[in-house]
Amino acid sequence: MADLYELLVTADLPDDLSETEAAELRWHLGLGPEPEEFTIVTDFPAEFVDDPDDPRVAASGEGYWAAVRLPALAQRGAAARIRGVLFSALERRGPDERRPGWALTSRQEIHADDFDLATQFIRWLDRRVRESAFDLSLHMRFYEDDALEPAFLRNGELVTQGTVSISPEL
Repeated sequence: MADLYELLVTADLPDDLSETEAAELRWHLGLGPEPEEFTIVTDFPAEFVDDPDDPRVAASGEGYWAAVRLPALAQRGAAARIRGVLFSALERRGPDERRPGWALTSRQEIHADDFDLATQFIRWLDRRVRESAFDLSLHMRFYEDDALEPAFLRNGELVTQGTVSISPEL
């Protein structure tokens, strides 16, 4: 048995996103290159580097900890266990739209141990939409369940009405 979950995120974001925010959003969704600056997700996991071929290790004779920058919702292609397709999209709405801004949708298959980045990303989305009265919709399901349930943030954790509670170690 696997601890896999389907996560569906849809958000309408305001038109005033900075170029830095838009670039990082694109990267986290697998739609652009890694940005120079991170403001949405800032707490990345770390791994110990002790490779003797690494110049820093060779020079000092000691290993070091390095951040592993991974995008939060960038999976694409056929899902391994939840059926269907994994994807992310970010589109700018035109000025003629009823409400100009950005439309974001992502469907991902995430292991319970890997919810840290997704949860940080969702916290940022939640703050951004609350500041501007835009919309965020979250749905989750355990991969063996048949139906998605509405999900929400409670005390910084991503939870559903049922028993699913993903508590990242941040």
